[in-house]
Amino acid sequence: MNLKRLSTAIALLAFTTSSAFAATASPVSVKIGYLNLQLVKASFPEAAGSETLRVQAENQLRRDVEEGNKVLQKLQTDNKPKEEIEKKARDLQTEINAKQQALIQLVQTQQAIANQTISQAVAQVAKDKGLDLVIDGSGVFVGGDKIVNNGEDITDAIVKRLAPATLKSGGGEKPAAKPAAPAAPAAK
Repeated sequence: MNLKRLSTAIALLAFTTSSAFAATASPVSVKIGYLNLQLVKASFPEAAGSETLRVQAENQLRRDVEEGNKVLQKLQTDNKPKEEIEKKARDLQTEINAKQQALIQLVQTQQAIANQTISQAVAQVAKDKGLDLVIDGSGVFVGGDKIVNNGEDITDAIVKRLAPATLKSGGGEKPAAKPAAPAAPAAK
């Protein structure tokens, strides 16, 4: 009697499990969009500005290091005591490290603001177009041809969506050139 119940339970479990797998195996329709994030960032002055800021910060740090080295070389040329040169080197290193941290924080903050604004624009365009998934088309290495061929390029819509934010912030004008679609990814 117990054996009969056990075999019934196993049969019921097998039926339930196969039904669960069958339900998850059914095809799902997903509306996909893609964008070229590099073109969006290049068209958005806040993002381009954060990159410019990063380059300026690196150049300023490089100049500070060069100036510090000149000071240390002058101390050595003037035959200053080793302890004085070492102290000056430590002081300069502390100063440069503090500047570096401040500049890194500033650049990261600017990049985060630009990325958040872009992300909000992407989310709104995706919602407006009824997209379930949006990817950066330039970042797909394999298999992206199905997305590019069947997905929707929303790069222009995102650039247009960002344009009012750009004009409100005084960042500049809309780009004149239409961003190109991402290059077709390599085939499998």
